[in-house]
Amino acid sequence: MIKPYPIGRQDFKAIIEDGYAYVDKTERMYEMIKNRTFVFLSRPRRFGKSLLINTLQQYFEGNKDLFKDLKISRLEKDWIKYPVFRFDMSSYKDLPVESMSYAISNAISKYEKEYSIKSSDKLGNGERFKNVIEAAYKQTGRKAVVLIDEYDSPLLAHLHDGKLADVKPVLQELYQQVKVNEQFEQFVFITGISRFSQVSIFSTLNNLENISMDDAFCDICGITQDELMENFKEDIGEFAKNEEISFDDMVQKLKTKYDGYHFSKKKTDVFNPLSVLSAFSKKELKNFWFETATSTYVIDHLKKHNAQILDFESVELFESDFYVSQEDSRSVYPLLFQAGYLTIKDYDRESEVYTLSYPNNEVRVSMLEVLMPSWVGCSSKDGKLYMQKFYFALKSGRIDEAFELLKEFFVQIPNVLNNKNEKHFQTVIYVLFRWLGFYTQSEVNTSKGRLDCILFAPKQIFIIEFKVDESAEKALAQINEKGYAEPYITDGRPIVKIGVNFSSEERTIEGWMVEDESV
Repeated sequence: MIKPYPIGRQDFKAIIEDGYAYVDKTERMYEMIKNRTFVFLSRPRRFGKSLLINTLQQYFEGNKDLFKDLKISRLEKDWIKYPVFRFDMSSYKDLPVESMSYAISNAISKYEKEYSIKSSDKLGNGERFKNVIEAAYKQTGRKAVVLIDEYDSPLLAHLHDGKLADVKPVLQELYQQVKVNEQFEQFVFITGISRFSQVSIFSTLNNLENISMDDAFCDICGITQDELMENFKEDIGEFAKNEEISFDDMVQKLKTKYDGYHFSKKKTDVFNPLSVLSAFSKKELKNFWFETATSTYVIDHLKKHNAQILDFESVELFESDFYVSQEDSRSVYPLLFQAGYLTIKDYDRESEVYTLSYPNNEVRVSMLEVLMPSWVGCSSKDGKLYMQKFYFALKSGRIDEAFELLKEFFVQIPNVLNNKNEKHFQTVIYVLFRWLGFYTQSEVNTSKGRLDCILFAPKQIFIIEFKVDESAEKALAQINEKGYAEPYITDGRPIVKIGVNFSSEERTIEGWMVEDESV
């Protein structure tokens, strides 16, 4: 029987009691609890961190009945109840800075009432939290469990507005108590996306273990393919029937669209849980995660670092680069990895270098759509009107018509965006092709040189060479002289060779020349 999907729900108790679909992560959670004490986990938004925190809360509060049908029931025998203190910092991110301290104060007040502590206006939030932890230990005889969800949410909200220095002390007052009260703490679990220096979680809590890239916990959030098959086989079958395709083809479509996240050297494939469950619910292969998770701070970060979109397909980092503090980072890539826009695609053990790229088509296409206005100078809506016409013309073999449309499109790009070099034109072409959903590669290394662009369409392969202020004939001649088409002859699809020349003066395509073997 297909169960309802807990889309947007983070309450473990409600999910279990109301019979929602639930991917059992409790065995992995138990392993973490028994082998770690002070833990930090970074995962992208909407990846299940809050649900994990809520599950931990129910476990440490001793709610055994909720877990009776789950894997942890075979492992845990004691089910001890601990005092639990939980803070969801994402609820504070939209507050004015001056209101954050008051909101945290209200959260602490609830615990003061629970342990019969008289609040004092003379004490700061940090001192009050310390008193609560000590009181809980004295009254229960049990050490405290501290759960802090999205610790960096208020920090990221003010990353580029000049208020970061005001936010830090407000949060630091609370966070520093995690270290101060270590002797009264049974377990500490903190989630977030990024890393910030001068915030006590990382500056003073030196025993906080970052498991974000640990092989043992790479799948503690998200859905693996094995979990997908174990929990959603019937759902996949219904979706396949709706799409009028085979079961295996449906699995492949889901993988291409929503799979591909890797959080460690192990490279275990992880599906985005929000996206795949939304796809099951809606019976649509849409870009669900971007609809709910596109963050202003990411876009601002891209602009600040003048990110080069062509580089996103292959980024190389050392492990030390992944969690550099955002204030100190001179690169956009660590934050893109932490936020889920890039993921690990390869690891070279000899050089200890990680290669990053987009996780899947959902992120790739949506990212390009978000960035399109800044790259091509028009709205995504206006771009779609042109590019849909271009797509259908190209798909139908009407290449001259397609490039006439592309020529018209380039004319409308504001001059201020146009730096009049080959790289600019190449980037715009790449953005447009990728955004349309074509599989394309740029600056492809061959034995005889570097191919500007190769486009893999359903029924053709397009090999494109660009020139600026030269000639389309010269561009096409280079394709043939360098033998750029040779590696793809065995593919079976007809190869279309296109030489394109741009005019820097006119800021658009000056001419093109085509060799189409299918004609």
